[in-house]
Amino acid sequence: MKGQYKVIVDPRWGYRRLDPLPTAEELDRFYREQYYDLLAAGGRAPELRRLMQGGEEAQLELLWLSKTMWRDIRDVLDQHMSHKQERLLLDVGCGPGYFGRYMQEGGWHVVGIEPSRDAAEIARSFGILVYDSVEQCLDQEKRRFDAVTFLNVLEHVLDPASLLERIRLLMEKQSILVCRVPNDFSAIQECAADKLGLEPWWIAIPDHINYFNFESLVRFLEQLNFEIVEMFGDFPMEMFLLFGDIYVGNPEIGSQCHKKRVAFELSLPVEVRRNLYRCFAKNGLGRDCLVFARPASSEHL
Repeated sequence: MKGQYKVIVDPRWGYRRLDPLPTAEELDRFYREQYYDLLAAGGRAPELRRLMQGGEEAQLELLWLSKTMWRDIRDVLDQHMSHKQERLLLDVGCGPGYFGRYMQEGGWHVVGIEPSRDAAEIARSFGILVYDSVEQCLDQEKRRFDAVTFLNVLEHVLDPASLLERIRLLMEKQSILVCRVPNDFSAIQECAADKLGLEPWWIAIPDHINYFNFESLVRFLEQLNFEIVEMFGDFPMEMFLLFGDIYVGNPEIGSQCHKKRVAFELSLPVEVRRNLYRCFAKNGLGRDCLVFARPASSEHL
């Protein structure tokens, strides 16, 4: 399948994407027949795999996420919504709802969108209202949301611009959009690929359709008339490759590297870690991009 695709720079939006775009039928077949085998083997969505495994590993993953990325998101949103007593979050691609449950525990009312029936049922067991699709949410939801999260979603969709434009109909002028995507084709990634003589291992066909980095994600959001209010990088996992810990194609080494990253992040005071990762974001570093934005007011257009 890889041979029929190449990665190009989208001529309109400036981020990298597959060319040609996979069809909806190809994607549906992939998710039905291959995705969960790849997930179980560690070839996709490692955070989700560790959470869904259950047991001690899942508990450690929940602890780490709740003290790092999830806490960062909730604290930034709480800061921007400090004037509101009731806070409403739309989590697009909510999966089994672990993040939504965390936000609920912090006082947010959470609505999700999730096409996977099995994942949606788990989310509903946490008391989260889950719609099957964006279209269903737009048709049935009459409220406007204070925040909308896309956590590892935009890299998977055929038309990110159309999706964000539709979701914007559910946002207020002061609502906050949160986007997390892999930071792909970063400088450290390409250094590691050159040093090791590897093809870009971060290209995942056909489910990773779009490839953003900080520069292209910010430019994309600004083209859609959002203004950036905060950005965080995170630990640049490719540094391990430069240290000699070759985790590409080796899940056992990958697991060891992840544990070191977790230990590092949990050892730092929160503001030290955040200030470090803000600096990373400014310099295009980190395995993932976490960007907060809001609809631009007329004076910013």
